[in-house]
Amino acid sequence: MAPQFFLSLFVQCCISKNYSVTIMAGLAFLFGMIPETTKVETEDDQLWADFRAYKEYESSDELKHFNTLEKEVKSDDFASRKKQILKEKYKGSEEHNREIQYRKMSRKFRKAEEKPDELTKLEEEINSENFQKRKEYLSMKPRERYETTEEYRKESEYKELKESDKITWYFKTRKKYPFAEIEKLDETFNESFSNGKLDNKKWITRYYWGDAILNEPYTMADDKSYPTDGKNIEFSDNKLHIITKEEAAEGKKWDPVHGFLNDTFGYTSGLISTGKYFRQKYGLFKAKIKMSSSNVSQAFWMVGDNIVPHIDVAKYEKGKLHSDYFWTSSDGKIPSKSITKTGGSRFTSDFYIFSLEWGPEKLVWKINDKVFKKQTSNVPQDEMYMVFSTLLKDRASGEGLPAAMEIDWIRVYKLKDQP
Repeated sequence: MAPQFFLSLFVQCCISKNYSVTIMAGLAFLFGMIPETTKVETEDDQLWADFRAYKEYESSDELKHFNTLEKEVKSDDFASRKKQILKEKYKGSEEHNREIQYRKMSRKFRKAEEKPDELTKLEEEINSENFQKRKEYLSMKPRERYETTEEYRKESEYKELKESDKITWYFKTRKKYPFAEIEKLDETFNESFSNGKLDNKKWITRYYWGDAILNEPYTMADDKSYPTDGKNIEFSDNKLHIITKEEAAEGKKWDPVHGFLNDTFGYTSGLISTGKYFRQKYGLFKAKIKMSSSNVSQAFWMVGDNIVPHIDVAKYEKGKLHSDYFWTSSDGKIPSKSITKTGGSRFTSDFYIFSLEWGPEKLVWKINDKVFKKQTSNVPQDEMYMVFSTLLKDRASGEGLPAAMEIDWIRVYKLKDQP
């Protein structure tokens, strides 16, 4: 029987029994109902490109000129002027009457030895260039006459602009306006790794407190790989690779009882962190990542100055894809946690876009724009920074090494109406 049938049945049960949205989302991911990354990314990139083009054209001189033309061409005054131009004719016009007057006077004083001044002036007027042009203009057919006017030029330009690709696209886009959501966002961080090296004004390659206190890397007590200070960061095809490999190393390890101790390691790994340069409270945090099919723990996570709250936007470990949240418990001792996971093999065969929408009252995890997890209680209210890391846990084997977590890009946005 089709997976969609079971999903539909389960959703009905969930609704009737008031199960969480997270469970239903998890089942959808279990059945592989995830939009294709290429499709999601292409549509998102196109939407942003259209939004920028729309805003740029919205303030363009061409659109301002079009709006001015439209206002004039559609005005009552313009319609009246056009009607008058089409109605005009030479017969019965002032010019026609002046010419009749001239002819009458010419016949009357034809044999006179001296023409009166009035006739002389009238003759000069009739023979003047301006009079002849006016006569020619009024003698034209109405449509031909209109086509010589400034009104016709403005109306023609207005129609041409109205039918142009840009104007047509602009007003069609304005009518449906697909930018209602993204126009609420301001981009605050963007990393595409296009320079082939790490930007040291954005990133450190140590845990934040290792950089701030020790001025060197360290690892945790249950890790058996050592995070080298950027040596395990590589670049290829405008993507960052965080490598975990079998390699001897020496460095510090944090022991909860004894503090920082020197130790030796048989494996090395790496991380990048914005802890020193970029932190943000609330917003949209996104990264396009491909996990490695190995025993390496790989994660895109967020944290502040304290151990908790801690958010795993996406963590691949033991063949599962996690989105987890840890926060201070009511007794302030053992952290509370919310764990959501799904089968992870698909996330090692291609890139996926992992995102976190963080507002004052809600956290929403998404994979390729599809909701994977929600949290509406104990939402963090302090600035957090991003970390991308790989490591080998103490009980994990080194099989499948070297292995790399690949990151294509990272983008962060802030809601305009939030502090």
